[in-house]
Amino acid sequence: MKHFKPIDNLPVYDLMPDYLTLLKSDKINWGNRNQINITSVKGKEDDIHYGGGSLYYDWDKSYWCDKENRLIVPPRDVMLRDEDFTELATPFRGTMFEDVYNTLCQQYVLGRTRLMLSQPKTCLSWHVDFTPRLHYPIKTQEGCLMIIDDEMCHLEQNKWWCTNTLTNHTALNSSKEDRIHIVAVILAEK
Repeated sequence: MKHFKPIDNLPVYDLMPDYLTLLKSDKINWGNRNQINITSVKGKEDDIHYGGGSLYYDWDKSYWCDKENRLIVPPRDVMLRDEDFTELATPFRGTMFEDVYNTLCQQYVLGRTRLMLSQPKTCLSWHVDFTPRLHYPIKTQEGCLMIIDDEMCHLEQNKWWCTNTLTNHTALNSSKEDRIHIVAVILAEK
């Protein structure tokens, strides 16, 4: 596979118990979003949703253009950069997620690192990122797929994957359960 590379030199983690503990304690929540930041920018460590979604487009201010019958998504008032997300978000301190982040930082220079939720019967837009991504599926099942150009792959649970998201790609969840991944921006290898 040219766009999907399994990474075998990183530890395997069972993150579901810590994830569920954080959810039950209300330290993290999805709200009406599909992303929770594991890392944040300095001064925003307590805001797990700050900078979620597109760093360029402001999806919270999107609207439908009736004349053209299309969705308009304006740019953000303040542009954010992946490399500014250098601080571990407060709820993840002292958890296995902190161990994961510290381990990744030994091998990579990381940017924004998030939990990403794909609900059943959903699909992301066809888009291009500016950097490759590390994926670690915490929860996935048959019917959860990532498509990069003309290549499709089911990313196996509890396994690290480097994905070439520098070209057109999407992810879809055609199952009846949530799909949850850690997704980390790779700025450079060490």
